[in-house]
Order: sequence, then C-alpha cells, then structure tokens
Amino acid sequence: MWRRLLALGLGVVISLGVASGGSAAVVAPGQDHACIVGKPPASIDWSALHNPVLSYASIGVKDQALQWSGGSWHMLFSDMTATAHAPHVHFDVAVAQSSDLLHWTTPRVIATGAASPDIVRDPAGQFIVTYQTPAGLEYRLSSGPSLDSWSRPYALGHGLARRMIDGALAFTGHGVILGFKAGTTTQHFEIAWAPALSKPFHLVGRPDIVLYGDTVENYEFLTVDGAWHLVATSNTLDQPFLFTLGSGDPADPSTWLHWSAGRQLAVPAQAFNSGTGISSVGYEHANSAFLCVGPAGQDYLTYAGSTELTAFGGWGHARIGLARSTDLTTWQVPPN
Repeated sequence: MWRRLLALGLGVVISLGVASGGSAAVVAPGQDHACIVGKPPASIDWSALHNPVLSYASIGVKDQALQWSGGSWHMLFSDMTATAHAPHVHFDVAVAQSSDLLHWTTPRVIATGAASPDIVRDPAGQFIVTYQTPAGLEYRLSSGPSLDSWSRPYALGHGLARRMIDGALAFTGHGVILGFKAGTTTQHFEIAWAPALSKPFHLVGRPDIVLYGDTVENYEFLTVDGAWHLVATSNTLDQPFLFTLGSGDPADPSTWLHWSAGRQLAVPAQAFNSGTGISSVGYEHANSAFLCVGPAGQDYLTYAGSTELTAFGGWGHARIGLARSTDLTTWQVPPN
C-alpha cells in the first residue's frame, strides 16, 4: 500500500518524484498527487500545532492545497483581500512556505485575479498548478521542486463549457483526466479527457455523484492504497466527502463517471470553524478540503473554516485548519 510506504521512506529519497538533488523522475500513474515529494520531513511535531495552522489578519485564505517539496511545506490557496467596491473582494492564487506547519512566510502571489488552485505532477515529474480566472481554467508549470518559479499561464480546457471552475487533473498513464464544475444558476460536475495536457480536451460526461440533491465542488483526485479516489466538497452545506472510483479500468475515460456513494469526512468543530446557523450559510465548518498522505502513517486533511460569512464580499474571513487520521474515518485536530 503506497501511502503506508511513505512512512517507511522517512529519511530516504522516494524514487517516484523529485529527488533530493532536484532532478525529475518518471511519475507512475496514481502518484501524480503524492503530497510528499522528495526526501520527507523528519517528523511533524503535532503537539506544537494549533488550529488554524494558517491565517492572516487582513487576508482570507481558502481553496488550499498542501505540498511537501524541496525541503519545505507549500500551501497554495485562494488569497482574498477586501476592496472598497463591489464585489468587495479580490482573489489571487498565492503560496506560503513553512518548515514545520507552524511558522509560515508572507503569501507570495503566483497568479493574479485567480482562485481555487490544485497541484499535481505530470508524468515527467514537473509540478503543475491549476486554477480559475474570469476567462476560464488555466495552468502553470514549476521549474523546480522549491515551487518558487512558475511559467506563463496556459489555457486549460477552454471551450468545454461556458463557465468552468475548480479544475483538477489526474494523469492515468493513458492520457489526462480533467474534472471541473460547470454552469452558473445550475451547476454540475464534469469530466473531460485528453491524450496529453497539451492536446485538446473532450467532454466525457457528468459523474453520478449527488449529495443533498446537488453536485460537488473543489475537486482533488488521488490514489489511496492503489485505488483512485476523489475528495470533494458538497455544493450544499460545504462538507468534505471521500469517493472511490468505480470498478472499471481507469484508462477508460468513461470509468471516471462512476463513483461510490461517498463518505463524509467528520472534521471536529473548533472555535475558528464554528458559528451560528447552518454551515455554508452562517459560517464555514470544513470547506474546500484537501487530503495529504503524510509521513509516519498519518493522513492529513486541510480545510477552510470561518465564524461568519460577511467579510470579504460574503466569503468570510477564512482560515486553514488541519486534522489527521490513520484510517480516513476518525479525525484528530491539534491539541493547542
């Protein structure tokens, strides 16, 4: 089981990924979303952590993705700043770095006027960040494991739908899958496929996932114990769920339309992600969840929480929380 092999790999270079010297290696199918790339962190001092693990006094942070590479943790996120004019919020995609998940650098913007990043590696081991802009989905390529330099933007799946957000990629060994949310008043989850990232994408269809009579958003594809999974947030109530890909061949794009019923990830409530009323209406409990297979046999979940939904144009002053689990069922939050 590859996620448990990461625990055995502490102190050594993982062969599938970017080696400690920075050179790229071939990435096997299913390893494209590996959260730990290169030499893993020696340990995570859980007793020193506290939620929210990432927050800023004048910036809202959500839609996060966590990556260990080049000897540091990297948190990519939607960076929200307040404005005086409608819609009273400006979005950028930014990244902050940390050596210990406790102390973070000032956010560094890598894509202006953009939101909802996801990070993945192509089969050659190069990092790709996807995100949305008013013009549609885009992606950029990183020149190295430190994630401090990114290419110009490239269009991603343009023309597949009138409105496309929350793009996520999965390299299957037989082309690349693109998941995204389409629509405005009526929204839906869509799957597209291309023989390569640089080739045109073709619509495959709408996956058979329904939660609370609605669709899902904020997608992350990854493998757990060798099987493809999807982490997504319910479009209604903004709750995190884990789905397993159906029994078909992942090389067949139509297989990606069929998923298990899904299981909610029961994130504990704390002061920073609790409020009055209903989650997604009065506050945010665990929005935009992102699963990271971590060291020492632990799986880590980051998520956005807020106590209100009035600041930053109604998105709320979001901050990032962290929970961990050994079985993806019972989740524990930092003690402080």
